[in-house]
Amino acid sequence: MTSKFRTLILPLACATMVAASAPALAAGECKPGKTGKIAFMLKHQKAFRYLNADVPFFVKTAEAGGYKVLVQSADHDAAKQVAQAENVITQGVDAIVIQPVDFKVAATIAEKANEAGIPIASYDDLILGAEQTAFIGRDPREGGASAARAIVASVPKGSYALIGGDPGQTGSTQMQEGYHMVVDPLVANGDIKIVLDQFSAGWKTEAAQAHAENALTQNNNAIDAFLVSYDGMSVGVLQAIDGAGLKAGVIPVTGQDMELAAAQAIVEGRMFGSVWPAPDEMAVAVAGAKAAIAMAKCEDIGATDKINNKAADIPWVKTPIYLVSQKEMPEFVCKHQHWLDIKEVYKNVPDQMPKCN
Repeated sequence: MTSKFRTLILPLACATMVAASAPALAAGECKPGKTGKIAFMLKHQKAFRYLNADVPFFVKTAEAGGYKVLVQSADHDAAKQVAQAENVITQGVDAIVIQPVDFKVAATIAEKANEAGIPIASYDDLILGAEQTAFIGRDPREGGASAARAIVASVPKGSYALIGGDPGQTGSTQMQEGYHMVVDPLVANGDIKIVLDQFSAGWKTEAAQAHAENALTQNNNAIDAFLVSYDGMSVGVLQAIDGAGLKAGVIPVTGQDMELAAAQAIVEGRMFGSVWPAPDEMAVAVAGAKAAIAMAKCEDIGATDKINNKAADIPWVKTPIYLVSQKEMPEFVCKHQHWLDIKEVYKNVPDQMPKCN
């Protein structure tokens, strides 16, 4: 594929790091945008993180930089996202930051942006098979591996159930890869048996609950751990465990996104932990809106790594991801008071509530 999007002019230090990944176009072809608009396209906006981190942090940072943000939500509909992108490109924007509904379908969007000369960056989930200016987000494999390592340390032997998110998104498929990086060697030596390894379309609670119920039924409730890729799905798994007549907390369950219900379950001992993908830092910090503004102005985007998306080595603005269990929760809630109300998190166990400095 021939990329026609605006190439970034990188300072020497950054260029040395990502030169191999940048499209081979003359630096002079980069022309700063003139519309004063940036498109922020999300797969949906219903989850807690989008309402409380991604959208408000991105918009605030972009507006402070003098840009109007066109926020789009595709409601988990890949065809709708393509139509939205076509409309945005036709209107004209200086940059597009997109969280793809489907990483393969969204390649069409990247190609259309490239043809229109609009820099485009994947956000949170990497678009596969098309060149793009950048990838902004965490490494889901690191998140999956961190959850798996913590669970293995707690339950080194037994039957594991792996429940991933949407199979059309790298945030889900790569998190599952992270689980396997840790668990597979233990499967090979006979310590662990994987009794379930399924994805859940649309990251739905109901699908995850059904997977968990089937796994519990088929294994006579003898499941020793659930590695789950999203807190909303973890709620379904907890309901399945309760429905099986098992004591809350007897089977460790992980999640992702640190939503309130999960945080409460963790401090109450009903859930093991939740992977924190730092959506606040992804939306702003050295990522998100700041990278979008840099793209629009043909400036250094702040890439710290590169990632191959089967079309090219893409400059990667990498953000953190790590597991938060009951042990780390006090430090987390004190450092992220913009994210969760501490009193709400500990409302059922107020004696455990930490005193923040």
